[in-house]
Amino acid sequence: MIEVIIITHGDLAKALKESAELIVGKQKHIQTFCLKHGDSVDELKENINQAVSLCLQEGNEVIALTDMFSGSPFNVTTANMNELGFIHITGINLPILIEILLMRQSAGIREISEAAVENGRNSIKLVNDLLRR
Repeated sequence: MIEVIIITHGDLAKALKESAELIVGKQKHIQTFCLKHGDSVDELKENINQAVSLCLQEGNEVIALTDMFSGSPFNVTTANMNELGFIHITGINLPILIEILLMRQSAGIREISEAAVENGRNSIKLVNDLLRR
């Protein structure tokens, strides 16, 4: 099974999980970590490392999703990414998460990750320009 771990600033991780489940139904093997004002970045890093390590020990693969490149959630997630051996996608949006949740039982982790990133890129539109055509 592929475990999805979402790490963001504020409550975005929880909101993305709830929104995705509204669309695709209740999901197992999905965790959220929310970094809030005053929280310890070191504690967040330790919590993420523990969560990833436990998933890997249970035989699951892990896709970690963070909200923005070079933000604190990104940095703490990236710190042990290669050592622990998990996939990390940053710039998460709802289409990326939904793609992963829909594909994770039917494809390999690399294929899922690439499809999710492509889906995320394709979902971003300047609607004004679309409607002018």
